[in-house]
Amino acid sequence: MQIETVRQPIIILGMHRSGTTMVAELLDELGLFVGTTVQGDHEATYFLALNDKLLHRVNGAWDHPSPFLAFMRNAEAVEMTAKCLRAEILSSHIRHFMGLGTYLHFRSIEKFDRPWGWKDPRTVFTLPLWLKLFPQAKIVNILRNGVDVASSLQVREKKMLATRVAQFDRRFGRHSGKSKIDLAGYRGSARCLELAGGFSLWEEYVADAEKNLAGIPNPIFTLRYEDFLADPTKHLPTLAQFCNLQPTDAQIAKAIPAVDASRSNAWQKDEVLRDFWRGVQDNPWMIRYEYAGEGSGNFAPQRALV
Repeated sequence: MQIETVRQPIIILGMHRSGTTMVAELLDELGLFVGTTVQGDHEATYFLALNDKLLHRVNGAWDHPSPFLAFMRNAEAVEMTAKCLRAEILSSHIRHFMGLGTYLHFRSIEKFDRPWGWKDPRTVFTLPLWLKLFPQAKIVNILRNGVDVASSLQVREKKMLATRVAQFDRRFGRHSGKSKIDLAGYRGSARCLELAGGFSLWEEYVADAEKNLAGIPNPIFTLRYEDFLADPTKHLPTLAQFCNLQPTDAQIAKAIPAVDASRSNAWQKDEVLRDFWRGVQDNPWMIRYEYAGEGSGNFAPQRALV
């Protein structure tokens, strides 16, 4: 089942709005190939589409992952999908990730000799499938306070809703063969319009990440977003080394200014978020990752290098 490659991938995962984009951008700048076509959030469109398809095939979505958990409990269903995924990666479609010129040179991801990987929060759930293909993959796991995650999700969804509201009259009045719902109806993650909804989704992601990372022999670099922002000069070189990159001191120094330390613990600056934190600080995952009261928690990164 596994795909024999010159280099096994670096898989960057973590909950949405947890700093995975920042990490992927920095590693890209330091030499990690993360795809020839990436979205604004630095997700390779090729692997994003595959993860979306894996979730959609079982009636799941990025903000509704529970159906995928049921799918993973059925060995026959998993085996069928893993074989299809392997065939996809070994097909010429991988050119959409590698780029046509690179694909024509190597003809397969198997022979690609640069450090490479992808970033997609959905991989939290689909990771067991990917490890069937790339059993020696290295994992970079990013953590962030669930309150800040929920807030960031809510801000994003409210902006999207405001845009749809502003466009409603024009879209609704458009003559088209499409239904009015398709043209102008609400579209987005209603769950994440509320802090509680975004926080509960964070719980699902961190719980499944912990489950899928427990017991596997793969090298894992677990990093808290807040720790990285506090001292990127310390953490970035170590992370680069873990990813088999050899950046110069000048490259590291050039990358560091892109790190925005003001984004750390944003919840502390907002009374609504402080109230929400008070209500969830005793959550087991908040305690586990030391996001509860001062001095609480027993966070112990799994085989992390920081």
